[in-house]
Formats: sequence, C-alpha cells, structure tokens
Amino acid sequence: MGRLQLFEVHDQSWCPRSLRDALTDFLQFTINLGGSYDAVVPLLRDAIARAGATRVMDLCSGAGGPWRRWAQQLRGHAPGFPVPVTLTDKYPNRGARREGLPFDPGPVDATAVPADLRGFRTIFTAFHHFRPAQARAILADAVQQRQGIGVFEISRRAPREIAVIALTWLAVLLFVPFIRPLRWSRLVWTYLPPVLPIVGLFDGIVSCLRTYSTAELRELSRGLDSYDWEIGEQRNGWSPLVVTYLVGVPKR
Repeated sequence: MGRLQLFEVHDQSWCPRSLRDALTDFLQFTINLGGSYDAVVPLLRDAIARAGATRVMDLCSGAGGPWRRWAQQLRGHAPGFPVPVTLTDKYPNRGARREGLPFDPGPVDATAVPADLRGFRTIFTAFHHFRPAQARAILADAVQQRQGIGVFEISRRAPREIAVIALTWLAVLLFVPFIRPLRWSRLVWTYLPPVLPIVGLFDGIVSCLRTYSTAELRELSRGLDSYDWEIGEQRNGWSPLVVTYLVGVPKR
C-alpha cells in the first residue's frame, strides 16, 4: 500500500494547544517508557561524530521525544552523546518536563531552520507529518547549511505497527495519571469526555499510513549528492516496533 497523505488532528491550527500538548506529553511518555529509540543510539552517535557537530538541534521536538530518557541516562554516563542538545518545535510545548534540556522558545520551521541554530539535526516521530515536497525541503535545507541530519520513525505502514500503536493509545486511560508534571487539562481531555484517547488513536493510525518507507526515503534524498545517506530499519530488542531511519552527513 502506498503512502497516504491524510491529516492528523493535532497538526491542525484549530486544535486547542492544551490538547496538542497532552498528545505530545503522552507520546513522549510512551517512547521513554519503552525505550523505543534506544537501538539507534550507536548509529546516531557515530553520525554526529562523522559530521563533526558540536551540538544537536532536535526539530519537531514536541515534549522532547527520546532526549528526556537519554538525558537521564547521561547522568550515569550512558549512552555517551558527546555534545549538548537543544530542542525546538514549530508549536513549542512549553509546559513539558525536559530534564534540564534547553528548548528554543520561538517557533522553528524544520523546512527552513534559522542559520544561527547550527548543529546536527534530529527528527523523531515527526517526519511523516510532512508532504513529500516539504520532507525534501527539510533534507535540502540541512544540505544547504552543511548540517548533519537524522530522521527516525517508529510507525510503519504495516499491520503489526498499526495494531501496537492503536493499543498504546487505548492505554492512555491507564497511564495519563502517572505523567509528570501533572496537568488538569490533560486529565480533562482524557476523562471528561475521553477526547485524548480517541484523537490519539486516530492520529496514531494515520501516522502509520503517512510514514515513509525506506524506498521513499531514498527517493527523497536522490540528487543530494554532496551527502552520504544511510537508510534502513533497526529493531529495538524486545520491542515489536521497528525504527526506520535516514541519516545524512556531508561527504568529506
């Protein structure tokens, strides 16, 4: 089945900010709880070193993606990222807890990152939001500014991933009270009525249907020949989810 350009509720300008933040809070909570992206740490660490980057600029960060989990691990000297991380987003979730990670306060467009925000660019669980022309623009902007880039997704257009993500969003009814910091707006969206589980279920399934395959990622990077591109899939231990990745660094 080909990629479908559908819409997600929390992408829309009419989506209330408190609901959008509740969605990104829960997504971050589940990603960190399951260590969904831990398998790509060696790949990412190597790419940052090859790019010669002195900082990571995380784009489309939402509530922080896997960086909150990794920041906690860094206190125990693992996984050993050698550079600081700055989070950015077009719709910054200012109330999220980020374990001391700096968050650029302004809206940052991933297709045209300000020149002063230099560093190796990462995008977790968000690349599928962009239409092909926009996705290509994200890669081209990194190439134009000579910044390394890594794109990582745990959703795929496959029955297993759709089923797992659908069940994860149904679990929101159980897990939301344990997400910190506690916010009353998140509880209201979850239980009075259960808008968060319904919207999360819808957006989760749509995310799978919108996710780029490895072949489509290769097509998006075609012609950007001044970079070395590494594209593939990586399973994370016991997790049923597979991480699809695209990593690009300037050729030396």
